[in-house]
Amino acid sequence: MFVQIVRINVKPDRVEDFLDAFRLNYEGTIREPGNVRFDVLQDPEDETRFTIYEVFTSAEAVDEHRKTEHYKETVARLDDIMTGNRTKEVFDLVMSDKLSA
Repeated sequence: MFVQIVRINVKPDRVEDFLDAFRLNYEGTIREPGNVRFDVLQDPEDETRFTIYEVFTSAEAVDEHRKTEHYKETVARLDDIMTGNRTKEVFDLVMSDKLSA
């Protein structure tokens, strides 16, 4: 399993715009055959900080995800909403009580 954690900071007055833009990606991604889990998390102490926890069956599934229209449209919409670049961390899933490795 391929795990990716994406961190996104948004402008204070654009939180709702972010949620609207990212909902498109969320709804499309959870229907992709290579997606296992896709969680959008908001920092309870700073509503402008988001973490996306993504689990895919493989790195190739992530590559296919990045080719989808919902992903491309969301990325384009985020450019004006974010305060800086997205950061990404990649992991191999070793143990999980909910997902098979």
